[in-house]
Amino acid sequence: MKILYGEETKKAIDNFIVTGHPFSARLAHRLSMVKIAAAKANETTKILPKKISTAICQAAEEIIRHDYDDNIVVDMIQGGAGTSINMNVNEIIAARAEEILNDGTIIHPLDHVNLSQSTNDVVPTAMKIATLQLIDKLLEKYEKYAGVMEQKAVEFKTVLKIGRTHLQDAIPMTLGQEFGAHAAAARADIARIKRTRPGLFEVNLGGTAIGTGLNATREYQKIAIEYLAKRTGYPLKAAKNLIYATQYADSFMEVSAMLTVIAANLIKCMNDLRFLASGPRTGLSEIKFDTLQKGSSIMPGKINPVLAETVNQICFQIIGNNQATFMAVQAGQLELNVMLPIVAKNLFESINSLANGLEVFTNKALKTLQANTEQCRKLLENSFALATILTPKLGYDKATAIVKQATAENKSLKQILIEKKLMTEQEFDKLLKNPKLVGW
Repeated sequence: MKILYGEETKKAIDNFIVTGHPFSARLAHRLSMVKIAAAKANETTKILPKKISTAICQAAEEIIRHDYDDNIVVDMIQGGAGTSINMNVNEIIAARAEEILNDGTIIHPLDHVNLSQSTNDVVPTAMKIATLQLIDKLLEKYEKYAGVMEQKAVEFKTVLKIGRTHLQDAIPMTLGQEFGAHAAAARADIARIKRTRPGLFEVNLGGTAIGTGLNATREYQKIAIEYLAKRTGYPLKAAKNLIYATQYADSFMEVSAMLTVIAANLIKCMNDLRFLASGPRTGLSEIKFDTLQKGSSIMPGKINPVLAETVNQICFQIIGNNQATFMAVQAGQLELNVMLPIVAKNLFESINSLANGLEVFTNKALKTLQANTEQCRKLLENSFALATILTPKLGYDKATAIVKQATAENKSLKQILIEKKLMTEQEFDKLLKNPKLVGW
């Protein structure tokens, strides 16, 4: 490994021996993009020589293409509001830019690479760009998940089954309706994710230390943000109140909080699917997942819904990450939130893991999921909840009496109805085929 970082990064390595894992390379890459924007703006406003600006930009582009990921070394949990993150990147760029020029020119990590900037405006700006890009990834995976869930709703639209409330038999529905509800939840989640984006479009770049803009100019700010907007494709703009945007991290909290709503929905959905797939002989077994791997090291032939379990665990972690993010966001005393490193760690982890989890679940579990039509019909016909559909024909009291007799004699409602000559087998089967049974 060729070491490009300098003394401030080495100090941070010694000071922050915490997780043993460096901060996100994704953040370093986006921060390098901000450094390019700053260098171009400083060159345009004639406070940075073109030669140095060009070298800084080239070095930063090399970071973006992963050339120096092994030099991103500062621990992901650290004090200083991300100063060590900023210095790690500044020092890599400065050292590499000097190599690029190779003419004895000294490029200073602060005087040149960090010119017109503070950690307190470049790190939040880089975090917002990284978060937006991760949200785009999540939306892409969520759209595919929702689309396949909708396909399953159509595929299962004629599979009649028993609905359940309180984990007890309720009234008939179709498996398609059940999956249609999951698909609707996914579409609602997609809309929720999209609603968090506008708050991330406003950046505090140019606000420097506390949002007052000391050592930067409005012209610099305008050029730098316009460059970032053009390069990323997002409608980035300067926050109306830079002081607010520097000390409040509520836009990140909004994303994190919305992720917990999504996590709650996904946990409910995954648990439902696991429940419906339970068995295969002693559970509901109304749906079947493909065999992906051995389910047990001791029980031959056992199959587990491993990917639904995986999505559950991702969602549990998202909820935990949100609590830590909440603590960090509310701890932004006075003019700066110094806890942004843990916000970046948690937010990036939550979005990225959810996107990855949804992708593998959609491709390897949801697409190949099958309905157990025979089992659905069997459970429906054996359910006493069918008495509900008999009530309009027989009356509540008579229907209740039939349920009691069926329970006492361990028979189905169908058997009792036929024995009592209240309904023929053909009439009962026709009743189950009535479209009004499962809705209007």
